[in-house]
Amino acid sequence: MSARTVTLQTIDHGEITVLEPGWCEGHAGEPPVYRADITHNGRHVRAGAATQGHGYVDFMNAYISHAPYGESQPEPYPVVSLHLDLDLDVTPDDGVKLARGLRVAAARIERVVAEAERLRGGGRP
Repeated sequence: MSARTVTLQTIDHGEITVLEPGWCEGHAGEPPVYRADITHNGRHVRAGAATQGHGYVDFMNAYISHAPYGESQPEPYPVVSLHLDLDLDVTPDDGVKLARGLRVAAARIERVVAEAERLRGGGRP
């Protein structure tokens, strides 16, 4: 994993310099956090579908995440952060559109997972 350094202000350790993976989107504008809560997040990948009855429904957000200093649940390797949300009553036409969007979401999830696998060296802890 290629990395650079970034200096962050923390609540419990003051200003610290940490390694930041090349895929991290950065920490600009983030408020100070505890060292254990420093999290590197990659580019967000989203999916949804345009429906007649509900407009655009955004139901999937996925990204690579790594919290290297976590204490209660340390992450030795990057993981996939996946958020899914879909709870609607829809017409058959909108159901078809949402099903297409879910297939797109599945393909995007698979790409994020493949990238996380690559960053982990193909292995799991």
